[in-house]
Amino acid sequence: MFRSFYEFVAGVIGCLFLIPVLQGNVHDLISVFYVIPQGVVWGMIGLIVLYQIYNWIFAKKLQVPYIRYFYYGLLGIIFVDRILLMLISMWMDMLVLTKNPDGFLQSMMYMTYHSKDIWLNGIVGTVKISLLGTVIGFVLAVLLVFLRIQKITKRDSYWIALLKHLGNVFAQAYVTVIRGTPMMVQALIIYFGGFGLLKSFFPDASVTQLTQMYSFFTAGLITVSLNTTAYLSEVLRSGINGVDIGQTEASASLGFTPWQTMILFVFPQAVKNSIPSICNEFIINIKDTSVLNVIGVSELMFSTNSISSIYFKNLQANCIAAVIYLILTYGLSQLLNLLSKRLDAPVSQGIPSSN
Repeated sequence: MFRSFYEFVAGVIGCLFLIPVLQGNVHDLISVFYVIPQGVVWGMIGLIVLYQIYNWIFAKKLQVPYIRYFYYGLLGIIFVDRILLMLISMWMDMLVLTKNPDGFLQSMMYMTYHSKDIWLNGIVGTVKISLLGTVIGFVLAVLLVFLRIQKITKRDSYWIALLKHLGNVFAQAYVTVIRGTPMMVQALIIYFGGFGLLKSFFPDASVTQLTQMYSFFTAGLITVSLNTTAYLSEVLRSGINGVDIGQTEASASLGFTPWQTMILFVFPQAVKNSIPSICNEFIINIKDTSVLNVIGVSELMFSTNSISSIYFKNLQANCIAAVIYLILTYGLSQLLNLLSKRLDAPVSQGIPSSN
């Protein structure tokens, strides 16, 4: 009936959890395992240690049926009894509290629950600016990479050759400057520079009116978009260079012009091969938007600073932010990998590091 003893143990644990929930009494859930005596728990831990010793000494010499499943069963029971149910108990106790408790985990739970609207606003702001910045950056990167890959030929006139050269120089200079400076510095320059430029056009406008025309979100979106453009242009250039030269030669033999070859054959393959890197750039932007709080953009780190100033508990607030970032980046990486598989594109490994 059961393929393994481990499945049987997992089924028993699941039923013990399910019965109180179906009865509508969540408090009974905590009493299912949480009454195991401390001595029994230490005995289970001792058995787990003995199993590890057995593995180190006899694993290649002796084979005891089902001992591995018994080991996982003990681990599952201890996890449920001493960790999972403890967290559930803390959460339920926290729901009735009116003051931030002193305990570290209890305080994190209290701040998460009672400031959930602020956290949600920060998450929405982070995802929104990251997604829009990645899309806009991709469109601009397409234009930039076409400037970068232009090659001067003998058939080009003087002015065409000059335009190609200037476009190539501009693309290289842009990528060098953006990739060589931190996003935080870029955000400050774009915000204060744009605000000053707007002030020169509308000298009689008040600060409130200027802020409505050039908001923190707009400055942050411009920063992320321009930053993403530089990185994705290099990604697309590498994708174009990675397409087999035989594709170009075959299309030329069929009578296609160089532009038709690029648009119809080379570029689509380059984008497909670059999908993992484009998705990684979106995940990187999720993390890198944390620097935008220096100009007041309402994103996750801005919410974190706001909550820490309310409760005066910086460590707990930043730990909550770290958990949220981890959930966002890991969850999105798995979803984007599924998308890559559906498109028959390469799949990225793990969570990408920041730019």
